Amino acid sequence: MMMMLMVKPSLQIDELVSEKRRKMGFAVSENHDTKPLIQPTWHTYLKRWCASWLHWPRVQRRASREDWLFNGTFHEASRGVLMMAQLFSIMPVCGILAKDPRKLRFSYTAGRAFYAYFCAIGIGFLTTMSVYFFASKRYHFQKMVTAFFYCYNLYAMYRFGRLGQRWPALMVKWARVDDSLPPQKGLFDRAVLAYRIKLCSIMVMALSLSEHLLSIVAAVHYSNNCPAVHDPYEAFFKSNFAFVYYYFPYSTWRGFLTKFFNVICNFIWSYVDLFVIVISMGLSHAFRRINAHLFLHKREKMTEQFWGEQRQKYRNVCDLVTTVDDHIAAITMLSISNNLFFICVQILNSMNSRPTLVHTVYFWFNLIILIGRTLAVAMFAAEVNDESKRPIEVLRTIPREGWCLEAKRFAEEVTTDTVALTGLKFFSMTRQLVLNVTGAIITYELVLIQFHKDEASDVDLCKLKRMDTL
Repeated sequence: MMMMLMVKPSLQIDELVSEKRRKMGFAVSENHDTKPLIQPTWHTYLKRWCASWLHWPRVQRRASREDWLFNGTFHEASRGVLMMAQLFSIMPVCGILAKDPRKLRFSYTAGRAFYAYFCAIGIGFLTTMSVYFFASKRYHFQKMVTAFFYCYNLYAMYRFGRLGQRWPALMVKWARVDDSLPPQKGLFDRAVLAYRIKLCSIMVMALSLSEHLLSIVAAVHYSNNCPAVHDPYEAFFKSNFAFVYYYFPYSTWRGFLTKFFNVICNFIWSYVDLFVIVISMGLSHAFRRINAHLFLHKREKMTEQFWGEQRQKYRNVCDLVTTVDDHIAAITMLSISNNLFFICVQILNSMNSRPTLVHTVYFWFNLIILIGRTLAVAMFAAEVNDESKRPIEVLRTIPREGWCLEAKRFAEEVTTDTVALTGLKFFSMTRQLVLNVTGAIITYELVLIQFHKDEASDVDLCKLKRMDTL
């Protein structure tokens, strides 16, 4: 007993010394020399596993003032977005509520991970059935759209699962970059990023929920007109999930389970765009802190040491952008390609007539949300590139006697490097991309309108020829 009491303070001292050396910049080994003399047996591992799973939930404590204060890091600002994602089975990372990003960890055996496995199996089943239904029924275009929707969401779950494995290390690196940036003095400066992310998340998900509720209202209105089925639940599920109940008999629990997985897919469909927006807001905020510091001191006499420090901070954020882009480039590509595909599909469907007013409202509301969300993703992602170019405004105001080698190197990096998120390195998310995407959508719309007019004129010409023959 005396031995255990002597070992415990020494372990705490070792941890304090390691933390102090880490803050001073020295290399610290994570492997401690203190190891248990008796190796744990399988009985010990079984008891630990039962203790981690079979326990009473912790009593929620009262929130204190420190819980409402922000330290200005991206990890703390994005915790709410990750919590919302885990409710819908993606990003199963443990420790997201902790303010310290070093407490983040990814576990394959956590409860949230098993919840993600369960949803992935259900969405995989819907994906398989939709693809088989499309391939076996004469390749109808609308069935292809359904198969693309579920394939997209299944692949998005896979990409977020891969990202969840690397997320703890990424957040630790991001926190180190945040600590190296100019300090944020006021409480408002430290909380502005968190409030921007919360406001944007609420807006995007509220619009997505409104669009999904409108789709349910339109589907119910359509299914009630089916005289073959008297049960309203059965009519609703069979009309919306024909690719499932064409091969399997209907039951109530199957219907609600299918709808549950469909709701998960609709959330992931919107969350991909929201995730790219949140990441872009965090990166642009890091550049904005450097720019604000430069604009604050631009009237002072800046030495070569000052420019060297600012250039190093700028370089750290540029390296962070490159690292983040390597992790989320596939997700960015998914977001842009999915939005363009469904915008083209909706523009193509705009040539068709709607059966009721509810369907008309739902169609145009969905199209407006798609276009707005696409532009929002492109604009927020382009903001990273815009903020990375702003230091040149201060560098151009340096007088001749204040020009030095470090300022010259800083100006060359700002003007020559393209710092932006990319879509698998195929394109960079800049403002030029916004113009290209808008031009492509307008061109596609004009081509469809011209094609529709030519088709209508051909039909009228055929009618006139028939009348002449009669």
